[in-house]
Amino acid sequence: MRIAILGDGAAERAWFEALSPRDGLRVVRAAEGEAAADVLVLGGPPAARADVLRRATVAGPLVICLHPPGPDDLAYLHASGRVVPDLPMRLHPAVDRLRRALADGSLGECRSILYQVPAPGGDLLDAFARSVDVLRALLGEFDSVTASGDPEGPEPEYDLMVRLRSRSGRLAELRITRDAEPTARLTASGSTFPIDDRPGWSPHAALLDTLGTPAAPTLEDGVRAMELTRAVRRSLKSRRTVDVRPAPLSAEAAFKSSMATIGCLMLLGAVALFAAASAARALGFESAAKLVYIIPPALAAFLLAAWVRRPGPSSEAPSPAGRGRPRNGG
Repeated sequence: MRIAILGDGAAERAWFEALSPRDGLRVVRAAEGEAAADVLVLGGPPAARADVLRRATVAGPLVICLHPPGPDDLAYLHASGRVVPDLPMRLHPAVDRLRRALADGSLGECRSILYQVPAPGGDLLDAFARSVDVLRALLGEFDSVTASGDPEGPEPEYDLMVRLRSRSGRLAELRITRDAEPTARLTASGSTFPIDDRPGWSPHAALLDTLGTPAAPTLEDGVRAMELTRAVRRSLKSRRTVDVRPAPLSAEAAFKSSMATIGCLMLLGAVALFAAASAARALGFESAAKLVYIIPPALAAFLLAAWVRRPGPSSEAPSPAGRGRPRNGG
């Protein structure tokens, strides 16, 4: 697999250093081989990311976009190709353990979750945009947020505390601080789940390994995280609780996201079927080798379905204006 990385910031370098030693991967800078890449890790300035997402195609490389993609979700809403937001922490083993504990009731009646995230450098609201996806993965969508920071106002510099209420009625609290402590923590019903840099687990490798599977973050996950970030900004500015009224993805964006997922799964199935047919022929099962003849009509059917189901030209990305208003008329 060939992976091109666009940009030279700390996050892009972390991707390069994490994937370069892996066998079977050829990792290059985007300038060296973007056109021939199977996966493009999209970093660089936010304005440039939006332009690349607009120009991407479903037939082109799969794009892993560093998150957040900019100050809002417009870059995601205007994406034209296969896009996966860089939100790997939902895949951490500690998050999976807590998810299973919530599902099987082993924690008892859990009414709230506390997520503490150290952010010694960078913007606190950007850290929120990356971190809130973990709480969405555990509790689903949120209806309201209440944010406060230090100092007060729309640009907290030292601490950010956000309380969120899910549609199921559960509460979550996300605290982001300048603390130099390297370990983030999830706490539920008195049990703590450290999200540490454990040996053998890499967020970059974990995200790469889930591409084309239902476990991978979706374009909608990126959009929802940015909507919650916008709600936090409004709450900080108004100093009150605000409702979150997320607009659905545009018909075009939802269509592209679903078809990209189905297309990835079909390609993986075609490769597996071809390998099975080749093995069968080598073992003397000539009739089983004819399974490969299923692949062309299946791909043709997929392309026909994509053409028939494509949204009309009037489908546009939803406007960010009016997606949520402060309570009490604020």
